[in-house]
Amino acid sequence: MLTGLLVLVVVAAMGITAYRTLKPAETVSRADKPVPSPEPIKSIQYAELPSAPLIVEGRLRVYTEQRRVFADTPVTAQRMNTPHWSYRRWPAEVVSIVEVEKPASGVGMSVVVTKWSDGEIVALDAEKGDIVWQAKIDPADGESFKGRRTGAKTMWSPEDLFVSASAVDKQPIVIATGKDVVEGIDPVNGVIRWTRSFIAEPGCRTNDWTGTDTYFVKNTCAKPATLEIYDAASGVLLNTWRPPGASIGTDNVTNWFIEPASCQLGRSGCAMFKAAPTGDVVTYTDAASGLGTITPAYWSLAADHTVKPEPVADKDTIVVVGDVIAQQMTGGYIWAFSRTTGQRLWMSEVAGRLIGGDQRNVYLVNNDYQLLVLNLETGAVTSSTELRIRPADRFVYSMYYLHAGYLVVERLQTTKESEIDDRYYFSQDTVVLVGIG
Repeated sequence: MLTGLLVLVVVAAMGITAYRTLKPAETVSRADKPVPSPEPIKSIQYAELPSAPLIVEGRLRVYTEQRRVFADTPVTAQRMNTPHWSYRRWPAEVVSIVEVEKPASGVGMSVVVTKWSDGEIVALDAEKGDIVWQAKIDPADGESFKGRRTGAKTMWSPEDLFVSASAVDKQPIVIATGKDVVEGIDPVNGVIRWTRSFIAEPGCRTNDWTGTDTYFVKNTCAKPATLEIYDAASGVLLNTWRPPGASIGTDNVTNWFIEPASCQLGRSGCAMFKAAPTGDVVTYTDAASGLGTITPAYWSLAADHTVKPEPVADKDTIVVVGDVIAQQMTGGYIWAFSRTTGQRLWMSEVAGRLIGGDQRNVYLVNNDYQLLVLNLETGAVTSSTELRIRPADRFVYSMYYLHAGYLVVERLQTTKESEIDDRYYFSQDTVVLVGIG
């Protein structure tokens, strides 16, 4: 009897321990000190980091792991510092993260919106780490953390959290997707502005993105497929569209090709998209090499919500800033054109990989691992920053983040994603952060 009682006590103790360890939990470690003011940005290397950050207000770096989101400060710190705040959930995994900064007036707060594998959406005060609001959406099957060691994919290319804005008052809108459902959420208070349910056609709307004030989603259940365009602020259907020549045929024909282009981050704030009436398309580079003939055409949304062609755009990599479109030409040089007249505005004097642009500049990385800043109006190089920490560094990259005067690059040994981490990433501190002065 004593032995039996002892066994019961041990089993009970083990059960209590297991429950305490494995029970669902949420842990918030809020900030205990103020965030410093932004520092003047210089054209220098600032940091080597083990994780990929989002930069908020030029004052904070936000990171993610499988089950934790955390921040450090300042942005210019050479190494990752002790977390300024952190938020952890168990056993759910981080699926997507976006940040919405407070307006230039300084009124309000910046928030970090996180989506988890159990469908929970949690908005955190970017400065303090407090929970601002929580919402729930039915998660799609198989949602999980896909950021690997650095979190870059989860932070820089989220698959089911997007940012857009109202066409009327320009206030930001966060759009979250789940299992055959889409919601437009006010990032300030978590109010659900609209909901679209697609349960009548399950699994048909997985290719989506946002424009400056719209939400785009491809409906593959329609024959042929249809692009649906919704108002980001209200969820009202504005238009439907198919590329000219779209027809019913084999799955690869009916489910024609479409892809967003010139996006602000990941698949959010995209200025254009490219489409073809078939799925059998090749890149412009491959077509020039004789590896195929069908290339997609570029399109954008007009003020009246009709889809209009963009005939000037005819390269694989483009960056759109207002009326200016910069394109990656053969040989690595950048040519800029006017979208309205088609007139060439300038050609870069240097070659490199086009990575982004803003209201002042176009940015490229040359073969010597230098970030070059080109004036948007003239194409003249105004500054350069060395991306190599050591002269002997040689790396490749597929993901990068350009925001608020900083460039962050995830350095790799190979772009082959099937490789194990030790062979995939360039080093332990594989992320480099530089300033754009």
